[in-house]
Amino acid sequence: MIEHLIINLLVILVPLIALQFVLFEKNKDVKWPKASFLFNIINAGVLLVCMSFPIPFADGIFFDLRYVPLAISFLYGGVIPGCLTAGLLIIYRLYLGGDGLVTAVFFALLTGWVFLAQHKSYHMLPIRKKLGRVSFILFGITLSNLIFLYFYLYFTGGVNWDASKTSVYTFYPVVQAGAVIAVVSLIERIRYALNLQLQQSEMLHSVGQLAASVTHEVRNPMAVARGFMQIFQKEKYIPEDKKIFLTMMIEEIDRAQTIISDYLSLVKTNTSKIERLNVTELLSSLKGVMYPFALLKGVELVQKGEEEVYVFGDQGKLKQILMNIIKNAIEATPQGGMVTLSTVKGNREIEIHISDTGIGMGREQLRMLGNPFFSTKSTGTGLGLMASYRMAAEMNGRIEAESEMGKGTYFKIIFPE
Repeated sequence: MIEHLIINLLVILVPLIALQFVLFEKNKDVKWPKASFLFNIINAGVLLVCMSFPIPFADGIFFDLRYVPLAISFLYGGVIPGCLTAGLLIIYRLYLGGDGLVTAVFFALLTGWVFLAQHKSYHMLPIRKKLGRVSFILFGITLSNLIFLYFYLYFTGGVNWDASKTSVYTFYPVVQAGAVIAVVSLIERIRYALNLQLQQSEMLHSVGQLAASVTHEVRNPMAVARGFMQIFQKEKYIPEDKKIFLTMMIEEIDRAQTIISDYLSLVKTNTSKIERLNVTELLSSLKGVMYPFALLKGVELVQKGEEEVYVFGDQGKLKQILMNIIKNAIEATPQGGMVTLSTVKGNREIEIHISDTGIGMGREQLRMLGNPFFSTKSTGTGLGLMASYRMAAEMNGRIEAESEMGKGTYFKIIFPE
């Protein structure tokens, strides 16, 4: 008997969760009326399948998870989808007929009315309160339905009670509440991920517009100002103790130029030159380039592994990815620490490992890596690492990171072989 409820739950989960990627992303290709129509069609199909595979309890009395798609229709679809789903439920139940017809119709209307009343306030709640409210309501409605049926069956004597029917009758409200918790929590998680992705896309678009509009306007006067400062540095009439301020001004202009370059790296569309790259040789070359910077910071830069490994990709992009991460690792490592570069040949994948013995990051900081404007450095913008994540994805690769506070950070840049 319980397998029917499991079938109901699977039938509810699979199409509804798949639909969220279309319905809640609201991208330019999928207009809201079309998404709403898809929601109605899929939810109607879910409802019909649930009611077609019930647990037959008594003559004309069936147990299934029909109230879950009904609740989802009102909460996430709105008034029209909810009313259409409720109408379909009632019509199909009239078709099935039986002694429990009046009770089934009454509680379908009651469920629809309760969740319709919750539609506006529901979406203002945090996810835990959403789960608590929807499961409490559905548990209460189901329990009320069972109490009503119990008295009806008691006076009519229309059922022979046994252990199997008693267990189904007892656990049915819990199963109903558990099913709606599973569906709502998955929907909310998908919505959160899609909304976060949308926010990041909008932020990146804003960054791109800003970079495109101000780059040439800002860089030219900055270059002129920097040139004059360098000239003044060579003048003998300026005291040496005052020239330090010119040096500081030049350094700040250079830092501003670096930030502008980070902005540009997010939006410029360079054509990729795909070629077979010797990763071991490239790491060795970058070690030589970054060695003076590491020496200045008092950090030891080490390369391990001499076996040559190769990937296909754009050499310029791969260099920028590695330099961004190596530079961050050196800056995060205190004096006397170590940054290690290595390569590993895995199962049809090449892994480039960059680890440091630096300050490390907490779980929340690690989760935010690659987001625009997030940086653990006081002077950082987070755009360099974000550009690295994007370029790795363009080369069919990915970046993974592990970290522990006080022990360091471990980056893996993974590409197909």
